[in-house]
This record gives sequence, structure tokens and C-alpha cells, in this order.
Amino acid sequence: MPVNIHIPTIWQAVFVVILVFVPIKVYGATVRGFLRGRFEGENVESQPLPPVNALDNEKNASNLAVPGRRQDNDQPRELRIYKDFYYKLQNLERFPETLPQSRDLLLSLLTEALADALKKPEQGILSVEHYTSENLTKFLQIENDKTTQEWEEYVARRKAGSPTEMFQDREEAKWWLRQMAPVKYVDGAWLGHINKITTPFALRRVTKDAWQVLSEELGDGDPHKNHVYVYRELMEEIGSGLPEADTLDFIHPQHQLNEKCIWKAAVAQLLISLFPHEFLPEILGFNMHFEGLTMETMKAARELEELGLNPYYFVLHISIDNADSGHTAIAMQTVIRYVEHVRQTQGESAAQQAWRRVQTGFVLSKELSSGPECPSQRHRPHNSFPRNIHEAEVIKIFEAKAPVAHKIHCGSRLTIGGRTLVDWLQPDAFAGKRWQMEFLDYLSNMQPWVRRGDSSKSKLIHELSWGGKMFGSFTQSEVDVVKRWIDTLEIPNPQLYWLFVGRSENMSDQVLQKQDIRVDYPVLSPTSMVDLSYELTPLTPSPLLYFHPASITPANPDMSKVLPLWFTNPCLLESFVCVPSKTTTIIASSVVRLLRAQSGFDAEGSGVAGMDEVRRIDSVGLVELGLEMTRRSGLRQPTSLKEVLESWPSEFACKMLQVSMRPMAHPGLLLGLAAAFVGLHDAMTSSKLLSTTSKAVLKQIVRRERDSLKICLDELQDDKIECAEFHRGHGIGRAEIENCLDQNLVMAEDFPSSKMLS
Repeated sequence: MPVNIHIPTIWQAVFVVILVFVPIKVYGATVRGFLRGRFEGENVESQPLPPVNALDNEKNASNLAVPGRRQDNDQPRELRIYKDFYYKLQNLERFPETLPQSRDLLLSLLTEALADALKKPEQGILSVEHYTSENLTKFLQIENDKTTQEWEEYVARRKAGSPTEMFQDREEAKWWLRQMAPVKYVDGAWLGHINKITTPFALRRVTKDAWQVLSEELGDGDPHKNHVYVYRELMEEIGSGLPEADTLDFIHPQHQLNEKCIWKAAVAQLLISLFPHEFLPEILGFNMHFEGLTMETMKAARELEELGLNPYYFVLHISIDNADSGHTAIAMQTVIRYVEHVRQTQGESAAQQAWRRVQTGFVLSKELSSGPECPSQRHRPHNSFPRNIHEAEVIKIFEAKAPVAHKIHCGSRLTIGGRTLVDWLQPDAFAGKRWQMEFLDYLSNMQPWVRRGDSSKSKLIHELSWGGKMFGSFTQSEVDVVKRWIDTLEIPNPQLYWLFVGRSENMSDQVLQKQDIRVDYPVLSPTSMVDLSYELTPLTPSPLLYFHPASITPANPDMSKVLPLWFTNPCLLESFVCVPSKTTTIIASSVVRLLRAQSGFDAEGSGVAGMDEVRRIDSVGLVELGLEMTRRSGLRQPTSLKEVLESWPSEFACKMLQVSMRPMAHPGLLLGLAAAFVGLHDAMTSSKLLSTTSKAVLKQIVRRERDSLKICLDELQDDKIECAEFHRGHGIGRAEIENCLDQNLVMAEDFPSSKMLS
């Protein structure tokens, strides 16, 4: 008789665990607010997942489907969403309809990170309640000292004979390196869209300093120093077999890149920079944390070398991110310069508001800073778990049921966080704190089974109560424990970001619909675009196109025609280097060097400029030269590109802005247009509107532009279509410049010393 009673009880307990999970679609812990509100994204699949029915003001699900990607329901929904974003954000001009969803997701990530940070406001960056440069410097020094102390303790442990702490062996290290690829392949993306020509001129020194960090991440135009290239070489060395990061193949489940934290971090990097004018302080705060030295980087460098694997990628970051002359120092100086600018122009209250926004970006980076733990490390105690008594009680219940439940083979193909139910409930694995924490995090976000903060609306509780299919499977006290746990689950206040930074909430759809291409970035229409190459009839290019297209002395140029083109044309190649995974080519690297010249960066040397560039007082680029010409012409000084184009309207300038945002579709055209405008720059080296010193600076810019573009055209020679587009773009640009100067440009064959492009 006791046996007859005991067996059904065991089976009830087993089936409770199975029935709870079999019908469940896994919902993301991190994007819960995002999925709950304005976007309820679907995976790429032939038969879409049903819309998410979330909270009160739910909307129909937006389809994030990437054409050509087949359904794979074995992956957690949240992971699939991040992968889809990863692909689309690197190919944004093909998917402009994702921009509102991207902004929503960014706000959700900022809100989530801020909610976590506010639980312990006395710790971390939020402890600096009032900004002063001294307070910031002191805080960062303390953080750096903590890392240094941790490193010294680590080294002492290792010297005393302790084993490695990241990797158990060579194969595990390879696994970790491979899992890190999604985030390492977008190294620098958090700054990818910064320092646009649409940036207000007074802020260009701030964004230029931040772009110096990006430039060094991209190797300053040397592809072999490009950080993505360095990591790609490491992937080749370990035989990862991974495709290019911006391809559809890269996000395919077959590659088994299933660490959610890595995809989330990579997407956050792609998102944080996407709206550089609206979220500039958040970008600067993210940059300030991300460029700090971490224990993970230092441990990886040491342990990889011990295991006979190439550590150079990590060694590079230890050196280049140093707090004296490297990226850590640049990032701090950039924040100081920005907040001081706000203080001087808008007052103390605005400066403190800007500081709170910097803090928000900082905590987002901190939230996403850790990579995945290797399998051998996942059973180590995690002092942070359980995080409260309710979690401890719920885990105790499942831990008691796991020894029996794991022996029952569930036929469902459902995976929970990338693992099957049988895998989750293996007793040895479930004994690990990290394992328990991940299990509970996924369970806590399985709507409709668990409605965070409301057990009365949670299907799990209904099924465990009278009338439910699992009534009697849990004891009443166990049901009460689960109820209390659900009721205490926090739902981040969607207004939290807006309240903390003191901004008024505005809906993404409305914001993006009102964008002005003269001010905002990115401005991409999902339905139409202006194709410069078809709207204008170009001149027939010379059979031999020389890279000295103009050699004239404009005596009295019409500055109302010159200035809008002068200030706008730097936009042409800016978007070529926004996505780090696309910057390892010879053309992209040459464009990096050209953009450096146009923005007033010093010529590239064999080393790294670092803080030397930030400290330069003679940093003069095309914008600064344009402002000098405006001033010496007796015209009103513009403060932004918008003011330039309001004072001197130019349809051609606006078309250049539009086509510049589609470098994937029009690489040859944009390079040809840029080559034509070197002619305008060259022509103005003889202008009376520039000082002798400025003329010399401009001549150096022209020389560097020529050198870069010649390499680009050489690379296009084997591509007949893009080479023809280059010539087309050059002809279009040349025609507009001739109209602007009211003179015919003298072709280079009249000047024997000229350099030939082809």
C-alpha cells in the first residue's frame, strides 16, 4: 500500500515539471519590456510565430523576418530576436523599416540596465550623484585601482599554484573564443555612427575625439591593425569555420553560437551608436565604461598564452586601452569636454542632466560587459544567487524534484535557453548556482505561464490550482511559494529612463517620421530613395580619368553655391565605416584614412596617436576651413549643416546626404563623387578666402584624399559595374562643381605632374 501511494506521487511531480514546460514559447528576459510594448518581433520563418499578447496596450507583432532564413524553433525566442537584429543592423540600408524597433530596443536595454543599477545606487557610476571633472576622475581612478588589485590577487593565486580560472584546457578556450566572435566582430560599433557632418559644429571636437577611438579600433586605416581583422585571424588560427559576420549565414544555428549574453552585447553595441545626435551622452558614457581595462581581458591574455593560443587580440586591448594615453584616457576626456560644453552653453542644471545620461550609457556597457562562462566554470558558487528568499524557496522545490524528473525522457523538441528540459534537470548540473539562476530567469519570463508581478494572471498558478490539469501535483505550501515568487518579480518601469535623465518620452515612430536629413542620422526611407545617379545626367568622363580633376583659380566664386557643397560633401563616405565587420577591406581602410584627413586628424604614423591627437590644438578639417571661408566672406557663421542649407539651399547637397546613407548599394558612385570633390578642395587652395596656413593644411588634405581614392579606384578596376559607377559619380560631381564655380574644370592631362587614377 505505501508503494501504491508513493509511485503516483512521484509521477505527479515528474509530470508537473514536464507539463509546465512542454507548451511554452520562451520569451526573452532582457527584451521583456521591448516585447511587451511597441515591438513584438518575430523570427525569420516561413510560418511566423504567433504575435505576443503582452500587457494592456499591446500591438500587433512587427515582423523581423530576414528573407532567406528558415525557421528554427529550437533556439530561444530572445536569442533569435538578437540574431535577427545583429544581421539587420549590419545591413541597415536593406532593412530601414527596423529603425523604430531599433530605437525601442535601445530604450528597453537602457531602462533594464538602469533598473539593475538603481538597486545599489551607492555602488558604481551612480554613486557620483553630482558631476565635476574631479569627481569623475576620482571615481575612474578607484575603479582602475580595484581592477589592478584584483589582478594582483589573481597573479598571486596563480603563482601559488592555483589552476587557470577562465579555461580548463585548450579546447575550452577555443570554445570561448568562438562564442565571443559575434561581439568581437563588431568591435568599435558603439562609436560607428558618431562624428557625422550633421553633428552641430560646436560638438565636433567632442565627437572627433570619440572618433579617434573608433579610428584606432579600425587600425587607423591599416587593415592588418583593424581589431576585427585581428580577431578574424585568430578565428582562422583555431579553425572556427565561421563565415563573415555581416552575412545571413553567420546567424544560422548550425554554427552553435548560442550564448545569449554575447549576442545581446553585440546588438547593444550596434544600437547605442545608431542615433548619434539623440543619444550622444549615452554613447560617450558607454564608451567610457567599455574602454576601461577588465579582468576578463587580462586573464584571457595570460591563460591563452599558457595554453599555446594566440593572445595578441587581448594583449592589444590591454595596451591600447590604457588610462594614461590610450582609449580609457580619451574616453574620460571626451566626457569631460562634453559635459563642460553643456555647462558653458546651457547652464549647470543641463550639465547635471547630461551627466545622468552619461551614467545611463555607462551602466548599459557595464551590464553587458561579461562574456560567457566556460562549461568547466559554471559550477562555481555564485555569491549573487539566490538574490532573495523567494528565489531560494522556488529553487529548493525544483531541486527536490530534479533527481526524479531528469530520468523521464520528454518527447518535446522544445528547448529552454538553448537546453532541453532533460538537460536542465540533470541533478549534477542543477546543483550549480549559475545553472539554477539561468533556469529561474528563463522560467520567470515564460508568458503566459508566468506574468511578472501578478500570480493571479499566471497560467502556471491556474494549472496548479483547483480545476487545473496539475492540481494536487504541488502541495499548497509549494503553490504559495511560487505565488509569492511571481508576485515579487519586478517589471522595469518603462518610464524609468525618461524619469532618470529628465527627458520627455517620445514615441519612436513619431520621432523617426519627423527626422530632417540635414540634422538627423540615420534617415532612411523604407519605400523610396533619391538615386543621384539617375536624377542627374552626368558628363561623359574622359577615357583617362585623372585624379587631379580641377586646376583653376576661382577669382570670385559664388559662395552661396560653394558653401553648401563644401560643408555637405564630407558626408559621402562617412557611412562606409559605420559597421566594423565591413571595414577590413582595402577600400574601407582607405576610406578611414580619407575621413581622417577630412576631419583634421594628423597623418597616420606607424604607431598609435592616442591622447596626442586629443591634445592637438591645430586640428583643422574641412568644416573648420569652411567656417574660415564663411567668416572671411563676411557671411553669417553657421552653427550646423542645417543652418548652412537654410542660408544657402542646395537640392544637390540634400541628394548627396540621401545617397550617402546607402554605401552598400552605391559604393562606386559615392567614391566617384568624393573624387570629384577633391577637385573643389584643390581649387580652393588658391582662394583668397583662406589664410596661408589654412591653404597649406588644405593642400595636405587634398594630397591624402588623392592617395586614398587612388587605392579605392585601383581596387574597383576588376569590377566593371562599380568602376563605371565611379566614373558616373565623378561626372555628376564635376558638373555640379563647374556650375558652382561658373568655370570649366581644366582636365589633368594639361598638367604633366598630375597623378593618374586609371
